[in-house]
Amino acid sequence: MPFSYYARLSRAQQAIYRRSDAITEIRLPQAERFAAAVDAVESALLAENRAATQAASERVIGGLMEVLGAPPVRVEVLAARPHAGWGELHGLYTAERGKRPKIQLWMRTAKQKRVVAFRTYLRTLLHEVGHHLDYTVLRLEESYHTEGFYKRESSLFHQLVTDLRRSAMPTMEEYAKQPREQRIKRLERTADELAAAIRGHDDEALSRRPDAKNWAPKEIVCHLRDIEEAFLLRFQTIVASDNPRLAAPDPDRWAEERQYLRNDAPAALAAFRKRRAETLAFLGQRTPADWERGGTHPVRGTITLDSFLTLMAWHDDNHLDQLRRALEGKA
Repeated sequence: MPFSYYARLSRAQQAIYRRSDAITEIRLPQAERFAAAVDAVESALLAENRAATQAASERVIGGLMEVLGAPPVRVEVLAARPHAGWGELHGLYTAERGKRPKIQLWMRTAKQKRVVAFRTYLRTLLHEVGHHLDYTVLRLEESYHTEGFYKRESSLFHQLVTDLRRSAMPTMEEYAKQPREQRIKRLERTADELAAAIRGHDDEALSRRPDAKNWAPKEIVCHLRDIEEAFLLRFQTIVASDNPRLAAPDPDRWAEERQYLRNDAPAALAAFRKRRAETLAFLGQRTPADWERGGTHPVRGTITLDSFLTLMAWHDDNHLDQLRRALEGKA
């Protein structure tokens, strides 16, 4: 059934509307090739890094344009969303004669200035891609918000996220919905999975970076070792104090100052295993009320102990995947 504004359109416009409404899917060849780029978008948002979010978004869109046979489109990721009486602007597609079309997105909400959830951000990105595809691939004279348009947006989203991740690692949002015991079990497996991943690799292989910017496998193990100490300190502070202010670590500075590439990977893994056992012992002693206690993070705002558990579970998955890719020479 057409949306209500259909009645206000001219006959010619209604014909365009019906053509749009009849197309309900855009098939994405080789959807699996986008997995790393989509993961990079989520990681950049979690790190609240605007430049990295834009770079990852450009990778996703560049790949989509290539496989779908669409002309290039610029991507611009901005800070907080514009706000007016009608609400917030999430994304914007513009196409001017003689200029490359542009997609603008905002990674923070207007009022609270919080980073947009990954799935919300990606849907907004694909929504604006949908307008570009309407004009350049489907050859529609107008890009209307029809039911077919929204179905096309969803078809792209599910191919990039749901289908790819059905047997892959959960997202942060999916981890948050899991029972606490299940998230703790994720933490219990990590040391063994790290050991299995690096087993049989010599120091040269563990010290080799996939590119100039991304960590070597050894650096990832050292990062997990050191961030584990920071996590436990945060937990202890939250339980001991009322809404304490929490410091934000600088992992890249640690990697340089602590010379991770000079560390011994098996020794770093052994230290991580010991620290993870201490963390699990601490978490195992928490009361229901403890899990709702929180602290104030300089970027994330108020975050509870339970939310930190979700973050840790996702963080383990993310770096295990990063380590395995680094061993394959992939960023």
